[in-house]
Amino acid sequence: MRKKALVILMTAAVFALAGCGDKTDKADKDTVKDDKKQEASADTETPGEDVPEVDMEGPAAEAEQISESDGRKLMETAVAFTEDLIAANHDNLVNDYEYDDEMKAIVDSGELEQSITAAVEASGEYKGTKAAWLGAQAGDYSNVQVPCEFADQSWNMFIAFTADGKIGSVRTDVYKETP
Repeated sequence: MRKKALVILMTAAVFALAGCGDKTDKADKDTVKDDKKQEASADTETPGEDVPEVDMEGPAAEAEQISESDGRKLMETAVAFTEDLIAANHDNLVNDYEYDDEMKAIVDSGELEQSITAAVEASGEYKGTKAAWLGAQAGDYSNVQVPCEFADQSWNMFIAFTADGKIGSVRTDVYKETP
């Protein structure tokens, strides 16, 4: 019991240290509209696909602050990162992604994997991801959400990327499918 409490506390601490919240209010999200939208090809992604499915219809995807190709690249990176994190593939996490300095230390030490592993174990069998989407931008961060389906409790992986495309924070969020 004590070990479980420590893991939960550690998970909360990692998310608190690495978290970068979405500070855009709903009115701002509703006013960001652009006529250019790209249709997502399907609602679900089959685990193990080479090219992850992404949705370019989220609020930040429509904003002129980030190009469509940059947004697609961030979402593809977020899906691959999410799958490596859920699988606890430490070598890929360390070698295949770029992080800001604080996040790099958390990944290198294995703390991020350890905290997410507790959430994965509590959620049941992993079934895969659904289409990722860009959330609203907050300051210099572009936020991507990746819905993760599990047998018992599904949730979203919320990944904030710095302006130069590095992963700046990772946390779990309430389960929502692509808007």
